[in-house]
Amino acid sequence: MTAESTAGASRSFGGQVLRFASGSLVSKVFGYLRDAAMVAFFGAGWLSDAYYAAFRVVNIFRRAVGEGSVNAAFVPALAAERGAGRGPAFFASAWTLAITAASALGLLAFFFREELVLLTARGFASDPVLLRTTVLLTAVLLPHVVLVAASALLQGALNTEKRFFLPQAAAASFSIVSLLYLGLAASPLGEGFSMEEKMTGLAIAASASGLLHCALLVPAAVRAGYRPRFSSPLGDPAALRLLILAVPALLAAAQDQLALLVNAFFASFMEPGSITAIHNAARLTQFPVSLFAAASAAVTLPSLSGGLLRSDPARFRSTLDSAFRLTALVIFPSTAGLVALALPVTRALFEHGRFTPEMSALTAAVLACLSAGLAGYALNKLASSVFYALGDLTTPLAVAGAQLVLNAGLCLLLAGPLGAPGLTLATSASSLAAGAVFAVLLARRVPGAFSPGLGLFIARTLAAAAAMGAACSAGARLMSGLPPAAAVLALVPAGAGLYFLLLRALGAGGPRELLGPRGGRE
Repeated sequence: MTAESTAGASRSFGGQVLRFASGSLVSKVFGYLRDAAMVAFFGAGWLSDAYYAAFRVVNIFRRAVGEGSVNAAFVPALAAERGAGRGPAFFASAWTLAITAASALGLLAFFFREELVLLTARGFASDPVLLRTTVLLTAVLLPHVVLVAASALLQGALNTEKRFFLPQAAAASFSIVSLLYLGLAASPLGEGFSMEEKMTGLAIAASASGLLHCALLVPAAVRAGYRPRFSSPLGDPAALRLLILAVPALLAAAQDQLALLVNAFFASFMEPGSITAIHNAARLTQFPVSLFAAASAAVTLPSLSGGLLRSDPARFRSTLDSAFRLTALVIFPSTAGLVALALPVTRALFEHGRFTPEMSALTAAVLACLSAGLAGYALNKLASSVFYALGDLTTPLAVAGAQLVLNAGLCLLLAGPLGAPGLTLATSASSLAAGAVFAVLLARRVPGAFSPGLGLFIARTLAAAAAMGAACSAGARLMSGLPPAAAVLALVPAGAGLYFLLLRALGAGGPRELLGPRGGRE
């Protein structure tokens, strides 16, 4: 492969990541508006804990049945079947499998909803009202599992066609519907309803939002040749293989949600608002992870699938190198910035309405501890996608299982002395440990996976990010008397500017060199 073609592949990869990240940015912005509106309206207490505990249970199924097995097993399989001219037929069989599996799991969870809540939030057992409310919210949210499985399959089909912006931006439908509902609940139309009834209404709106999500994706999928229809998968060997592969992929891809579920289990025994603090902190850390780490992982999966390592090893390694560099370029300064500005960011985003300064302090501490593991989360997502592209689903499952056990053990050790921040510190430590294991395994599986210049690039980005974090921390102390929003609006762009200036000074370059010219249109 020539140097020009390698550079072209890198630029194409960067353009695809940019489109994915742009769509994800739309979804994340609406997501933060939704979370801020919710805690302003309901506060951060037992009622919001009940909602987030119920939502966490549903999110496990959402990641496992929908996004997890789709990203790990469906996209590579669809790419292979499309190459053989069987893409639409395989999609129909996979659609039938996904909807059937999601419906069966959702129905099973509905019948055992109380047991499920007690398994994941045992501390609620001492409060009958809290337990009953969480069980009700779980039941109301469960239909969303089927709709998410459908939208995830549509998203996977579009990603296979290298269409990344619409599938990511369409996910904002969940937040938009929730925001519209909160606006109605806060208006005179909401008068006469209790806060518990309004929270149930929010769960109904959130569950129904999946209809809008699917409606936004179906026309694009049909135009790409993937019509949602039911077809017997029994006569489709590729679909049956997908079902077998989806089981380990399902468990491995849900690891991050399982880790947060472990946190929620321990937090259910802590002060009211602890589960809400963990949820809000996780939402904030998902911003850089979703924008670039998940984007790199999602773009890498179809790009590296189909035996690319054997047919074009130079392109394989070039794509992988671009993914590592883009991820490091964003994750390291995000870690430093979130740790340094945890309190002003939390206050600016959430300290409104019923959300008190004490709630801000708890959320900021949880956020700082959770942000420390961003590099681990990012590397785990990217490395898992590489193994999936190579057809290896057992390695990510083994690493995810070990990480989950380590996370639970560390939570048990740190929950007592550190409280809720100790839980997210345990998650960060276990994620970093898993990332180190993934790096070793990836180097063995793909010789040359880490280019000779990657170590120096990472060292330079780490140095620039550390200096930026120190500057932001000092700036936050100097601006502590200003409104939090003013401090954040001043320090975030100033920190970003300083970071890229330091990168230039250290010879690491910047995003323009990595992204290259804009990629082609979707």
